[in-house]
Amino acid sequence: MSTAIDSLMRLRQRFAGEGPDWLRTQREEARLAFEAAGLPTRRLESWKSTNLAPLAALDFARIAPTGATMLDSMPDAKFGATLPQGVRVRSLADVLRSEPDRIAGRLGRLADPKKSALVALQTACLEDGVVIELAADARFEEPIRIRFHSSPDVYDRPSAAFPRVLVLAGENSEATIFEEFVSEKPARGFTNHVAELLLAAGAHVELVQIQAEPAPRIHFSSVHAELERGARFDSHIVSLADGLLRSELDVRLMAPGAETKMIGFFLGRGAGHVDHFTTVDHVAPHCTSAQEYRGVLGDRSKGVFRGRVIVRPGAQKTDARQSNPNLLLSDTASIDTRPQLEIYADDVRASHGSTIGQLDADALFFLRARGIAEAEARVLLTRAFATAVVDTIRDSGLRDDVARRVDEALFRLEPALESRPSPSSIPRANRDGDLT
Repeated sequence: MSTAIDSLMRLRQRFAGEGPDWLRTQREEARLAFEAAGLPTRRLESWKSTNLAPLAALDFARIAPTGATMLDSMPDAKFGATLPQGVRVRSLADVLRSEPDRIAGRLGRLADPKKSALVALQTACLEDGVVIELAADARFEEPIRIRFHSSPDVYDRPSAAFPRVLVLAGENSEATIFEEFVSEKPARGFTNHVAELLLAAGAHVELVQIQAEPAPRIHFSSVHAELERGARFDSHIVSLADGLLRSELDVRLMAPGAETKMIGFFLGRGAGHVDHFTTVDHVAPHCTSAQEYRGVLGDRSKGVFRGRVIVRPGAQKTDARQSNPNLLLSDTASIDTRPQLEIYADDVRASHGSTIGQLDADALFFLRARGIAEAEARVLLTRAFATAVVDTIRDSGLRDDVARRVDEALFRLEPALESRPSPSSIPRANRDGDLT
């Protein structure tokens, strides 16, 4: 067993026996599943392009508290901030202490430890996180903001964090959830995050997630959503980390009329490695899915995209679309992309595609001919490529916040954007395509 796993298995004993019987059983079954599988290696098809050797070598000093803060419209509000009727946001640890039966049978329902070794590890080390409950017909106009803080090293040794999120959306409810992962400083460590979203009939949940923990912290995120009749799940996964990152998104459309839009943007810089693996499972007929993940890769970074669409037998009248355009800003950056379709029904509309290219020379010439400096022109074109994804976020304040974070990350790219005009000095295209 690796150094990392030895240290984590020792540390988890602190809380492995805590909680209700069903949770202790879940943790133990997950531990056994993980120890049987071990850390994923490149021998596995789904991990062929990503090497977890840096994780295996870590010697963890502690499993840190989740460090989640819930923020509503007041930036520093803690859990318990005023929320509309029918909306509850609580720490997972609090729910497990006071009302464990409330989430029994639902926590762990979608994230199967037997199908993913890192999900198994997360479940084995599960301690805290966030539970969001939306009653039937509940509406929350403001985004529910959740920030996960990674703790710095202790005695120069790494820490691990295992935050869990459970979203229970009742019939015809609606909310936007914003998850942000930040670190106080660059430090070795590991974040293993799992989210489960159960959407009842007619529910509409939008998830916006920013993964921006700095190297050398390793980040893994696995999001699972299940949609009933007429439900809609929109996701916006923005990966700005400059270390080793793996993001998984698994959406199951269980009843007619379910719909999902899965939007992603990932930025690679330095020697960073960012890996996105998505799955859409069309279980029922008359469902719709649309995926668009865009990558911008500079320096010596590497991107990976695996997008899988499954159309089950009987899932007629499926409409499934998938796209992965990528922009390479340096000769040493690379992308490994493989969109996939598995279709077992005959009345289906489906498309998938991937492109890899550099900044358009004609567009760059057009801007320079109008007096825009080359570095500024490169920023404009790169930003426009990213903005097409960011502008799909519904809430204007959240959209501006994410756009600002993307801008800041773009201006840290070297050498492609090294002239560094300030982000505010560069015009931005609005939603109608006009520069502002």
